[in-house]
Amino acid sequence: MADPFGTAVGAIGLYIQFGRHFGRDFQTDQLALSCARLRLSRWGESIDIYNDPKLDKPDATATEIQLAKDTLLQILVLFASTKGISSEYKMAAKACEDLSTFTTGDMDSISIALDNKLKALARRRQKGGRFLKLTSWALYHRSKFEDFIEKIVLLIDNIEKLFPASEAQLTLVRQEASAVGDIQLLKLTENTAKGGDSLLQHAVQQVCTGHQYLKIIVRGQAQIGDAYSSNWKGSVAGACHRYENVEVKEGGKALIGNMYGGKDFWGD
Repeated sequence: MADPFGTAVGAIGLYIQFGRHFGRDFQTDQLALSCARLRLSRWGESIDIYNDPKLDKPDATATEIQLAKDTLLQILVLFASTKGISSEYKMAAKACEDLSTFTTGDMDSISIALDNKLKALARRRQKGGRFLKLTSWALYHRSKFEDFIEKIVLLIDNIEKLFPASEAQLTLVRQEASAVGDIQLLKLTENTAKGGDSLLQHAVQQVCTGHQYLKIIVRGQAQIGDAYSSNWKGSVAGACHRYENVEVKEGGKALIGNMYGGKDFWGD
């Protein structure tokens, strides 16, 4: 199971290029590929695919496990089919037709930054896996790509329903949203995830929106909002929190806001 998983994660976003017919839409499509790759890697991490033969489902049947493996192999079949589409298009193309392709270097700086982050997060979860011995190929019509990515998303939907590991997935997707960090990248991530990764979309929305606290009464000691330990290291996205009708009673003590490091609020 680990071998087809690693190969499938490696294949997504690795072999497909975009012809100039895509125009600037190719950036959106490149990010959609990287988002799908991240989602598949999240699923594999959530069910401990490299160590748990039951895929985090103790009562999993041999049929269910084989179905999950077949789903991963079907992702590779889809990639192979796009190569055939590319070859057929090239053979039928007129001599004067532009068959050149975009590269990631043609993306704007924000899209490049996000694409790199999504790929890096996915790579950390990928251990080995055979890479297909293929050169990259190009798609020249967006309708072909849309059909391809729709089928990829559907296959990931199916494999997640079969082996959901919902709690682990929520933990991982929140880590992903936090790792994106920059507010501009978070907004772009939200747009990229629409229709393809609802978990990531919602996690990013939570980071961007922040928390809302209404009618707070503190009689003892209270820490409201996010907190980080004194040895915390990292970045924090620019989400704002909203606090309304806060009342601290006599003798009370409250930390309202975010604490990232330094003296611990509870240390006194």
